Amino acid sequence: RWHIELQPWASPTPSLNYEALRFLKYISTSQISCEHMNLNSLRGYPETTKKPWSICLDERFSLIHRIRSKQCRLYSLGLGNDDNQFEISMANSGCEVHRFDPSIKSAHIQEGRHLWYHRLSIDWRDPNPAIASHKFHSNTKKLGTILNEFGHQKV
Repeated sequence: RWHIELQPWASPTPSLNYEALRFLKYISTSQISCEHMNLNSLRGYPETTKKPWSICLDERFSLIHRIRSKQCRLYSLGLGNDDNQFEISMANSGCEVHRFDPSIKSAHIQEGRHLWYHRLSIDWRDPNPAIASHKFHSNTKKLGTILNEFGHQKV
């Protein structure tokens, strides 16, 4: 049998709010050392953006080389319309960016040379074709299915 050692609560008493804050702090804290961790060196990055996503542009990682050679592709599952500056910055740097948002009106929208919006959401499985599609489920596909349909092998 498995025994999982549970972590103590983030606060003196059980609190979902404190647990969420602890989780957000964990996922937003860098786990690697990086000398060039910022977006300021990316073309088109406005200095006024609040809380930008950090990326490591050290030479030892392939991202900076992919950006320079215009061989990078980014799939964004979206965090709402107010938080798309990272995707725009990456597209302005020459990366091919696909943003998935099931709430957009058109099936596909191209904004500039490198940024596409798709009316899709990603699920762990494809919808069952034998069951009548609901509007929400008709825009849901598995990541592997989307990769195949777009002709992509890597993101």
